[in-house]
Amino acid sequence: MATSDAYRLRWKGAITGPFPLSRVTEMLRTGEISLLHNIEVDGKWTTVRDYFRATGLTRVHTPGPGFAPPLSPFAQDETPPPPPGAPGESPRPVATRKRLSASEMLERSVREGYLWCGATFLLPPVFALLVFPMSWLQGVDVAAMRSLHLAIVFILATLVGSFLPLIFVRRISATLGPAGLREEGEAQVKLAIILGVSGAILWLTMCGWYLSHR
Repeated sequence: MATSDAYRLRWKGAITGPFPLSRVTEMLRTGEISLLHNIEVDGKWTTVRDYFRATGLTRVHTPGPGFAPPLSPFAQDETPPPPPGAPGESPRPVATRKRLSASEMLERSVREGYLWCGATFLLPPVFALLVFPMSWLQGVDVAAMRSLHLAIVFILATLVGSFLPLIFVRRISATLGPAGLREEGEAQVKLAIILGVSGAILWLTMCGWYLSHR
């Protein structure tokens, strides 16, 4: 069990530590660990993200001995680009792309998966806007379109919009498994299915109500 000033970390079943909080903060900053790692606090395991969220994101930790200075955005074997206006360089400032560490890429994949889950409610009405180019091709106003044509567009838009994100969530889940986040990926797939079915029922009900009252 970790003491009040030392914390153990767990990743893929392997436990390391204990580490002082300054060391945990340093490893998080340098990319050695991610916010998805587990940290032992008062005998209970929680994610690093939840721990820092509970303690306050703006909390300032006093650097301990050996606390490394901020890293340069360039790798050790790289040199920063010459300043704008140098001989042979454009006078315009050149934007440098910061390389993402493996942990940052993993966290971005998790966030992307949840965004696709939420898209199950947003995409059906977006796809339903196809009624406007369809009415333009027919040369009639949307209000004058046949109910059958509107029903076909609404049903296709609802089904595609509700279940298309599931394809991307499954792809992301397949990448999370080898990284030790199989349960996280499976949870996202289940969430996407639940939201997709719920969204399809909701939008189809609203479409049916609209078509029956037009």
